[in-house]
This record gives sequence, C-alpha cells and structure tokens, in this order.
Amino acid sequence: MKKRLTLITVLILPVLIYIYFALGVPRTFRAPFFGPRHAIQVKDKNGNPKTDTAYYSIPEFHFNTTGTQQFDSKTLDGNLYLALFVNPDSMASTLPIFAEDIRLNRMSYNFARFVFFFPGDSSGNPLPNAPNFATEMKLGFDTAFTLFVPAQSFDTLHDNQFFIADASRKKNPWQSWSDAVLIDRLGRIRGYYNIRYAAELKKMKEDIRFIKFRDEAVETLENSKVEQKRK
Repeated sequence: MKKRLTLITVLILPVLIYIYFALGVPRTFRAPFFGPRHAIQVKDKNGNPKTDTAYYSIPEFHFNTTGTQQFDSKTLDGNLYLALFVNPDSMASTLPIFAEDIRLNRMSYNFARFVFFFPGDSSGNPLPNAPNFATEMKLGFDTAFTLFVPAQSFDTLHDNQFFIADASRKKNPWQSWSDAVLIDRLGRIRGYYNIRYAAELKKMKEDIRFIKFRDEAVETLENSKVEQKRK
C-alpha cells in the first residue's frame, strides 16, 4: 500500500505543481521573455516537426571580481540572478532603497543570486577604493558577486547583452539605465525593475518566486517523464 501511495505521489505531484504554476495562476505570471527571439524547428512527442521559439539568452562572461580573482558566469548555472550595473555616480540614487529592503526583508531574496557590474580600469581590475557589494549590501559572498568590467567595455556590455533592443516591441521594457535585470536559470531575461521604488521591488520579488517555483515544477515534470520512460 505504501509503495502504491509513493508511486502515485511521484507521478501525480509534479503534474499538479505544473498545472498550478503554469495554468492555475495566469494572473500572477508577470515575467515574459525579453530580447530578440527567433523561430526554430523541433520535433513534438510523436516525432513530427513543428516550429518553436528560441529566446535570447545572455552570453557567457568572464570578469575579475573582488581580489582580482576571475569570475566565470558558469558559476551561476542553474540559478536565477539579478544583474545590476552600478557606477560611482549612480550608487547614491540607485541602491539605498534596495539595500534597505534587503536588510529588512532578507528572506524574500533567498532564491536569487546577485551580480553587480562596476567599471574597473582598462584591464578590468578594481580601482582604488572600489566597492564590494556583497559586504555593502550585507549579502553572502556565495550569493553576491562584484564584477569589474574594463572601463571601455562597460557601456557596451550593458547595451549589447543585458539591455538589448527587441524589434518586436514598440518600446523598451526598462524604465532607467540602472534597472535591475532578472535572469532565469537558463540565462534568459525575464524582467527589468526600477529599484528606486518599493513597488518595483515588490513586483521583482514576486516574479523571482514565481519563476523559481514554476521552473522547478517544469523540471520535476520533465524528469518524471524521463524516469517513466526508463521503466
């Protein structure tokens, strides 16, 4: 009897989770895919060709981090993260409300990693008195990374990879140059948030939770299907 209940749980629970997050709460889903996309040819479950959509994903990146150690974006594989571009002129206006919300509501950010891009010297090394955002924002060193981008490449990285234009949209989805960018576990852009405002922070955290659990539900369902085929 116990084995039967366990088998039913394994087979049914992923389906229920998927239905709840994918279909049951459509009004909650506020995290579309951003950036250019293109059509690709794939096969359905019966082996028939069909057209699907390939979404833009952030290319791999490598930059120096605190202590001039090399950071590889593969470190983030499997985790969603928030990318923030910060320069000395914008720190005072961009980060205070965000930092205060992290201090007061730390648990609400537990599902995300944080990547802070900051201009370095021409070689991408930290300048004197360069910030360490893991320390300043009171975040863990395994969840927050300060990356120093060569000064001449800072704007290019921002404009060509994270704030990339999408010809299918009438206007850009971001409100300001320093919006936080939400990247899912597959490197796809899922949201832009003006972190100067509490309402935007609330929306951002809701999107983080939804994407986190929906993605896990989909992954669980896919793994369940693979296990069933093996049996």
